[in-house]
Amino acid sequence: MAFFNKLKEVLLSVLPVAIIALVLGIIYGAFVEVSLFQFVLSSFLLVIGLTFFLFGVDMAFLPIGNQLGARITAKKSVWLLLVSGLVLGIIVTVAEPDVRVLANQVNHINKSVDSTMFVIAIALGVGVFMAISYIRALSGISMKIFMAAFIVLMVGVSLFLPEFFVSIGFDAGGATTGPLAVPFILALGMGVSSVHGNKEEDSFGFTGIASIGPVLAVMIYSLFVNKGNEAVIIESETEGILEILLSVIKSVSSSLLPIAILTLISIFFILKLPRIKASKIIVGLFYSYFGIIMFLFAVESAFMPVARTLGGLIAGGNPALLIVLGFVLGAVVVLAEPAIWVLTEEVEEKSEGRVKKNLMMCFMAVGVATAVGLSMVRIITGIHILYFIIPIYALILILLPFVPPLFAGIAFDSGGVATGPMSSTFLLPLVSGASFVVATDPGSMAFGMIGLIAAMPILLIEILGVLYGLKTKKEKGGK
Repeated sequence: MAFFNKLKEVLLSVLPVAIIALVLGIIYGAFVEVSLFQFVLSSFLLVIGLTFFLFGVDMAFLPIGNQLGARITAKKSVWLLLVSGLVLGIIVTVAEPDVRVLANQVNHINKSVDSTMFVIAIALGVGVFMAISYIRALSGISMKIFMAAFIVLMVGVSLFLPEFFVSIGFDAGGATTGPLAVPFILALGMGVSSVHGNKEEDSFGFTGIASIGPVLAVMIYSLFVNKGNEAVIIESETEGILEILLSVIKSVSSSLLPIAILTLISIFFILKLPRIKASKIIVGLFYSYFGIIMFLFAVESAFMPVARTLGGLIAGGNPALLIVLGFVLGAVVVLAEPAIWVLTEEVEEKSEGRVKKNLMMCFMAVGVATAVGLSMVRIITGIHILYFIIPIYALILILLPFVPPLFAGIAFDSGGVATGPMSSTFLLPLVSGASFVVATDPGSMAFGMIGLIAAMPILLIEILGVLYGLKTKKEKGGK
């Protein structure tokens, strides 16, 4: 029953986008490099693979994350907590599928960026900032002050870097908070919150802080990249199906090996779980392994190539249609994302019904649709990404003092929720394909969309938080 519930969630997330891609692909003749049958089959494999992966995460990684979080925080050792946050952050990020998909696309377009080093930089950023987020909670520093300082630092550093690295840096921050990393971040975060004393604002925000790390890490990594080889490349050669499968198996095996070892050590030596529970977790590990192979194979072999081709065809025919398509796809993706439904229900519960989940869903849909639409505008006009990023974060900082503490944490966590699997596997390659037809600097314009998607929900949840605060004050004043 749990498997079919997960299948239903994945279908709601993938099917609307796949149908739109199928219809547009037929209209624009995008099924050339990839046949129509291959795309349909790959869509099926993508759904099944993502279902098995997420089902395995629920069986294996989520229980291990929760129990490790409880065990580590029960020790009440600050050093153990910080080291655990650092190590777990690195391990789970290396295995995160969205990070791997982004890294492959960055390397596909710009060969000066090594995909493995790119993933390592992101993983280090997540690990370091996971530890930093726990230091913040334990020290009692205000979430608002903490985030404001790092936002200023993040945007300030971006002013001195090439646009390409600014774009992929902000994309890295959005892609890193996926279905594998978040359970571990939240598990330890909730443990820290309970040890610290359960302050309201300390219940959320750990994911938001962890997502800043990759942005800064990629920007630092850019300083060591040979800019002389920063050529924009789209490969003309197409790999065979077997080559793609073998490459995916090799990549997944090396990525999941560290977390598999950690899981086994936790089962038998740290948690010492009973045989039945241990067996269930090991089975979940295999589900995740085969699921992510199936998912990435479907993405690499058909889903992304069709999205790139489709983006280029639409841009070549009617660039203005890209903006409309961006708004539609942005709304579809956010409305179909199960994690967003969970977030909206949580906000409705925490606000005691004052902020309705349907209202919040409308705000989120408009926000993400706007982010994707703005990405299309940016491709057509060639506007630098900072002209979008700086105003959004400036508004975030302006509203921050007026947002209730609880909503400040929820707002910063919400950015990662909005960047689901469809953002990396379909929307990003669609933008990439379009950029090589109409953009003056296609390498830079191909990225940045995920960063915009991750930023917009922060602003929107802050607005809802301000409205919630005003409504609460009004009700208290009327009593």
